[in-house]
Amino acid sequence: MNKVLATSLASASKKVSQRHFSCYSLLLLGTILFTLLVSPTLGQTEETNAAVVINTLTHPDLGITASLSLIDLDEPSERRAVGNEILSVGFDPILRRRAIGLSIHGHLAYITSFNLPITGETSSGDNIYIINLEDREFVGEIPIQAGTTPQQIALVSDQKLYVTCAATHEVHVVDIPNRNVTKVLTGSFNKPTGITLLNGKAYVSNPAWEWDPVARKTTYYESSVTVIDTETDVILKSIPVPTNASGILNDGDSTVIIKTTGNYNDIPGHLVLVDTNTDEVVETVKLKLTPGSFALNSEKQLFIQGSWQNPGLLIYDIAVRDWIRDKDNTIANFSNDADTSVSGGLSFAPDGNLYIIQPDWSGGGQDFVRVMDVADASLLRSYRVGTGGSILGFATIVPRREDINNDGFVNVKDMIIAGRFLGDEGAGILADVNGDEVVNILDLVLIGHGL
Repeated sequence: MNKVLATSLASASKKVSQRHFSCYSLLLLGTILFTLLVSPTLGQTEETNAAVVINTLTHPDLGITASLSLIDLDEPSERRAVGNEILSVGFDPILRRRAIGLSIHGHLAYITSFNLPITGETSSGDNIYIINLEDREFVGEIPIQAGTTPQQIALVSDQKLYVTCAATHEVHVVDIPNRNVTKVLTGSFNKPTGITLLNGKAYVSNPAWEWDPVARKTTYYESSVTVIDTETDVILKSIPVPTNASGILNDGDSTVIIKTTGNYNDIPGHLVLVDTNTDEVVETVKLKLTPGSFALNSEKQLFIQGSWQNPGLLIYDIAVRDWIRDKDNTIANFSNDADTSVSGGLSFAPDGNLYIIQPDWSGGGQDFVRVMDVADASLLRSYRVGTGGSILGFATIVPRREDINNDGFVNVKDMIIAGRFLGDEGAGILADVNGDEVVNILDLVLIGHGL
């Protein structure tokens, strides 16, 4: 930061001198600058802890389109905490637009989306929407080739992300600043869906199924996990796993966890643990059921939704590789509210509580996010969200006016852009970070602190 700041200040001083500021003015600015640099309160802004919900139901007859809801997790009132359907993702219900994947970085949310095709046709309008969660508005989109049906996103860096594309059996490499696809990875994927990043590698789940609309039958092929070097985008390995690998996540250390669901009939699901040091399978756990959603907490306890034959939550300890609660000893209900279902999608919040999202696919409006204290399985809160609320992520939304180009990152690019406005005066200037209607050294300092 010091080098960047020094360079920018040198440029700023040159411009200031060109505008015939006196030496006294420069000295005064230098004094203010020093004070700001050493001030511990500089750049401190109010944060909002939020849950981001994608309401995925699109229903032409009811005029329902996919949308976004925000839950203010710091608001004590369950009703006032929810900003419901603040943005429409689908716009036109006739197109039956699908929102599939969600990835959050800072105050930006990336959502994969496409229009559902007519049977036998390819998808259209395939893209990644970019949403500013602070301003609650669309700030751009990244076009993906039509017919690819983009699924899940993994942010590799502030310059690059991966998106899995199921229909074309590919992973696309996206340049974030330029918002375009720069490379297409092929040859080792079969209906790629899930993706997770760990230790310089990306792990992609390949369910490997194919639907025959004439026979109205799904055929399952050999499922696998593809390993990609995120530095070079080179495919390193394909790891065979049991039938229909779907969800994939990691423990933040050295283990990737894959959930397979089987064929929903005579082939049950499994958990597969892969050691990222060797990229070898170190454990395969037979579930003896078709699992639903799953989520891992900071204690490396994996919570898994059971099937309709075995409802409730199972818990598997990844560290010791043993069950805490198996299919015969599930968490069947909330300890303080037995009448409320614990079924639904699972996500752990940073505070350790388990969020269970329960969509109402009928469009009747009974869509909820329930919050469970896993210490005693008690129900803490219930938030009513939008129709088809089924995808959930968490964000710490910090006002970042320093992010001049609104790409989710405060970096040298923002400093360079701000330098072009140096000395300009007036309301609404892009680079006026502190809002005093003049772009000067103080604005550059604020950007420098954000680096």
